[in-house]
Amino acid sequence: MSRVLVTGGAGFIGSHVVDQLIAAGHQPRILDLRASPHHAPTDVHTVLADVRDLAAVRAAMVACDAVVHLAAAADVGEVAAAPVEAEELNARGTLHVLQAARDAGIRRVIYASTIWVYSDTEAESVDEDSALRPPAHLYTATKLAGELYCRAYAELYGLECTILRFGIPYGPRAREAAVVPSFVARALRGEPLTIAGDGLQSRRFVYVEDLADGVVRALRPIAANRTYNLVGGEDISVRQIAETVQRVVGDVDVVRVDGRPGDFGGVQVCGARAACELGWRPSTRFEDGVRNYVAWRRAVPEKPAPARPAPARRWALAPASLAIIVLSVIAGVAAATVTSIPALEDPASFLGLTALLGLAVALVARIDWTRQRRDVLVVAVTVLAGGAAARLGLGWTGELVRLARGHALWLIAFAGAAASAVSGVRRLRAART
Repeated sequence: MSRVLVTGGAGFIGSHVVDQLIAAGHQPRILDLRASPHHAPTDVHTVLADVRDLAAVRAAMVACDAVVHLAAAADVGEVAAAPVEAEELNARGTLHVLQAARDAGIRRVIYASTIWVYSDTEAESVDEDSALRPPAHLYTATKLAGELYCRAYAELYGLECTILRFGIPYGPRAREAAVVPSFVARALRGEPLTIAGDGLQSRRFVYVEDLADGVVRALRPIAANRTYNLVGGEDISVRQIAETVQRVVGDVDVVRVDGRPGDFGGVQVCGARAACELGWRPSTRFEDGVRNYVAWRRAVPEKPAPARPAPARRWALAPASLAIIVLSVIAGVAAATVTSIPALEDPASFLGLTALLGLAVALVARIDWTRQRRDVLVVAVTVLAGGAAARLGLGWTGELVRLARGHALWLIAFAGAAASAVSGVRRLRAART
């Protein structure tokens, strides 16, 4: 098998699988939502598509001999936060890959599962034949669904499938949200390392280059319709991760927090079948893998943090806002003087009404006066134009004074309603954009 489609080939594990396929003499093809930052399209044929698009997956498989299906929502927290999207990507995306492979006459599908499928078993040690209990976590449920689809397609349609249950991968190119990269990033910044619970939860970590080698070996004929655990040779606790990072990066503090719900407590996962049938064994010790990751992390230029836009300043009785009210009052007095409004016979009432109108304008506009000073002029001109229009066009400007005297509460309620209405319109526009 020489032409191999790798779904998720631009990602952490996928990019290393592409490397190993090339080293083994295969011709990889990447299917991913984004271009690979590790392989140029001129070097590796790349198809930008979504596994949730069956037609696009079919097109990407043309002339391929095998598929390595890695595309998935792999962050447990993201799956819990968006279960519908996770099901569409992990379970239904796998169904699309299997159906497209069947339609294209693909000989073999390699499905990337996870040792999380053992998270609800009561046994202290497990292997590929251990009975699995119904999963309690959404991530495990979606990955196990993919396993069941593989078995069904093998039984019903004769499509060869190989299920690989990955240990916890780590190494260069890993996403920073994963536990080892997260600990390393914190240590490099001099921040304390956080341990959930007592830190005794164990994992079978596996160095990503070793893992990718196991994936390529699973293309062998002997692996047809078989399941393998690709795990590291050491049970590593979260506490040991922190201690290893302390040794490799430098002495940093370790703090404990409450454990996460649905977290994988850890069981001893046997990898003997992969060693016996595929000749695969992890060759990288955990601490050596962490050292490799730290060296890669230090060599990668630090990405600048995206600039956060300055938050819009809501109205407050700051000097600039008070200036708006004062300008509104001055504009109102000027309008009364120019148009000979009789309101000046009762200056206190007139000034109070004008101040109320200026305050309403400031509340409604919600302008960042320090950044948009020209709007001060806009508000002042608006008040001036309003006064002139009332005097020249409507003929009831003089009634404003009596209205202010007898209906002050009504005016306040009106101003509040106007402010609320404009605020609601602004929120609606923001939601649409």
